[in-house]
Amino acid sequence: MEINPMLWAFSFIWGVLLGLFYFGGLWITLKYITRANKSKSWLGISFIIRISFIMGGFWVIMKVDAVSFMLTFSAFLITRVILTRTLGRERRGKIHAPQS
Repeated sequence: MEINPMLWAFSFIWGVLLGLFYFGGLWITLKYITRANKSKSWLGISFIIRISFIMGGFWVIMKVDAVSFMLTFSAFLITRVILTRTLGRERRGKIHAPQS
């Protein structure tokens, strides 16, 4: 197995971009779904677009090697945690149930 730091860096950045697209798109969809007339349709269309893009992105990087895929997937999950904590802060306490 060849060590390629540039490929690994690209894989990590690719995972961050995939995470931003997927979870950012989910956040935008949920933010504006209350204003939509056909909210179920918008939610379904958004899901299909987001999952298609993500699966394609993972498929491309999986063709390279397993280490690149794991780095991409790890960055995807890290992006989820970061976005959840940062975007969740602005609504914390407003609609969430109190912690016991």
